[in-house]
Amino acid sequence: MRVTEVRVWPVQGRHWPRFPMLFVEVYTDAGIVGLGESLCYQATGVLASIEQAGEYLVGKDPFRIELHWETLYRSGLHPAALSGIETALWDIVGQAAGQPIYNLLGGQCRADIPVYVDGFFRGARYVEEEYAAMACAAVAQGFRALKMDVDEPIPAARRFNRALAPADLRQMAQMVAAVREAVGADIDLAVDCHGAFDVAASLRLGAALAPYELLWIEDPVPSGNVRALAKVTEGTTTPICTGELLNTRYEFRELFERQAADIIMPDLARTGGIMEMKKIAAAADTYYIPVAPHNMVGPVATLASAHLCACIPNNLVLEYQLGDVPWVDDLLTVPLAVHDGAVQLTAAPGLGAALNHQVAERYRAA
Repeated sequence: MRVTEVRVWPVQGRHWPRFPMLFVEVYTDAGIVGLGESLCYQATGVLASIEQAGEYLVGKDPFRIELHWETLYRSGLHPAALSGIETALWDIVGQAAGQPIYNLLGGQCRADIPVYVDGFFRGARYVEEEYAAMACAAVAQGFRALKMDVDEPIPAARRFNRALAPADLRQMAQMVAAVREAVGADIDLAVDCHGAFDVAASLRLGAALAPYELLWIEDPVPSGNVRALAKVTEGTTTPICTGELLNTRYEFRELFERQAADIIMPDLARTGGIMEMKKIAAAADTYYIPVAPHNMVGPVATLASAHLCACIPNNLVLEYQLGDVPWVDDLLTVPLAVHDGAVQLTAAPGLGAALNHQVAERYRAA
């Protein structure tokens, strides 16, 4: 079997025009088509990188995933571009072998993949009653874990410094308290700070939110200074989660060595793909760090991440988006199955679904 072509499908998503959903198809002379997804911010050159990598792949054996990954990575290919290509190659291998991807990676540690919902609050104003009502609606749908933004709506988000005014801190704590009271103590609740604060502000925020027994506080300080993050982690009783902006296992090494986070959240669509995520998870497990994959783009990345989560022992929970574009479930020939707060994978070969070209073309990003 040989690769004959690589195609890229940029599709409008909820963040368009900031960035599209970027689907990758790898075609073979055996008639098997593999599907993957890359996270594509504007001006990153990811789409062009995939097209360039496709020139290398044509004529190659799609089973030699490790060789192709290393060759392309060492040539300087963007890790997000690699993610989509690598996932598509695993899809090919799974289809050819007649096995779901999770069986090729060691088999299932769990049949259903628990998810937490991000974006449950979309459409609500940043007021206690509206966030609380939206949280209760998500729980009523069967979800047992939620994540809410606490930084973007407050005045501090519009400053150049990273400090927290007392009024901002009170408002954030009141918002979290309202959601916690509404959903009860048995629902997992996490908060995202998007790297908005400095160390002092993050420590104050951690102390203010400690009574609400959060699943984690995400990215309290910007990425790039592991020592600063370690100081926050050491000074906060609530677990600290990070990693969505880190690419490949090499960028996670120092984070692990300094034990600068309690939970990591690599993103399969940007950090290098399925096998790279498995390597990151294995390294994290040597430090007893759970993995909660970040997942902000389209349904292909969700499906691929679920296959990965199925076969790693230290999986915690997978991110899942509520309030997405109306056509998101139509993009796959077999829609993602999410019931009772978990992704339910089938035993279908490969990823278990293909791209619906008609819908992808209808909503193609210019």
